[in-house]
Amino acid sequence: MPRIVASHGEQVMNFICFGAVSGPFPLPDGVGRAAMRPQSMLDPPTGARYFRPDGALFYRMDSPVTPNAALFPGLIDNPVVLETGRYAAILGLAPSKGARSPLLWNAAFAAAGIDARMVPMDVPLDRLPALVAALKADARFLGGAVTMPHKQAILPHLDRVEPEAAAIGAVNALYRDGDALVGANTDGAGALSQLEDLTGGALAGKRVLLVGTGGAGCAVAAYLAGRVAALALANRTPRTAADLAARLGKGVVALPGPVTAADLAGIDILVNGSSVGFASGPAGSPLGPDTDALLAALPAGALVYDIIYQPAETDLLARARARGLKTANGLGMNLDQAVIAFDKSNPGAYPGSPGRDALRRVMAEAGK
Repeated sequence: MPRIVASHGEQVMNFICFGAVSGPFPLPDGVGRAAMRPQSMLDPPTGARYFRPDGALFYRMDSPVTPNAALFPGLIDNPVVLETGRYAAILGLAPSKGARSPLLWNAAFAAAGIDARMVPMDVPLDRLPALVAALKADARFLGGAVTMPHKQAILPHLDRVEPEAAAIGAVNALYRDGDALVGANTDGAGALSQLEDLTGGALAGKRVLLVGTGGAGCAVAAYLAGRVAALALANRTPRTAADLAARLGKGVVALPGPVTAADLAGIDILVNGSSVGFASGPAGSPLGPDTDALLAALPAGALVYDIIYQPAETDLLARARARGLKTANGLGMNLDQAVIAFDKSNPGAYPGSPGRDALRRVMAEAGK
């Protein structure tokens, strides 16, 4: 991805190229032939707009940055005005229409006295590569979040992906590491944090059965693998669970069919990673019509954890509570994934465990 310097008389204009370039090409606004030479991608951009000469996508960098200037017009569909020295962003098809992350992040920025804001960026898939490159080149960009439908599509455009995110095959968080833009998946990290708290730090010795290995369930499985004594996976389509178990490696097994009482007899933690029970999803319990009988097979001290938090108590949790089992929903996971993502993008803003607790309180209050 070369940077191009186009000279026209005394005027020198910088461009970032997002496509192949061969030979001289026409420039807009009456600028003629271009002399091309590589230039460092590490220079902070000052940018304005993009265009397409000869099928290659360019982002023009010559316009000066001014206070309250719009960010990346032509690359994103919603107008974004930057009023701070730095910024984070949530990338998706339409995060401007109600994404929760800016509310939480901006409360955290304000409480820490950081001159930054998170902004939503509505970007279609065809412009995602150019936007990621422009963000990477902008030294003011701290990192942020990724939402649907870009969690998988963004992967090849990042410099590096954390191992768990690579195993999941999706990212929901971005952060800088030196000059590199790194992808992470904090959904699973949020669940891991919650389960550590719920088990008093004794998660490593627990035997876990996870039901549902789709997007969120896959993320939870990737973070539990290797961090618990044993992990079993169950899915409506057994082959999906088997494929994930093979990717995650030693210590992870897949059940060959529906969950049975024998599967639950030695389990310390039962996790619902599916959408069954979600307010706008399939009704009922992920264990099916025999839920009560299956829950009876769990040891008396078992924990039943549901990543769903809308409603606050799913059918599975209600039935588990009725049997005297310990239960917890996914509200804490949802909060912790935001806390972890913010901490990755803003290291040192809320240092240590006391800082993490303070950040969690700030975000929890903002999300009420």
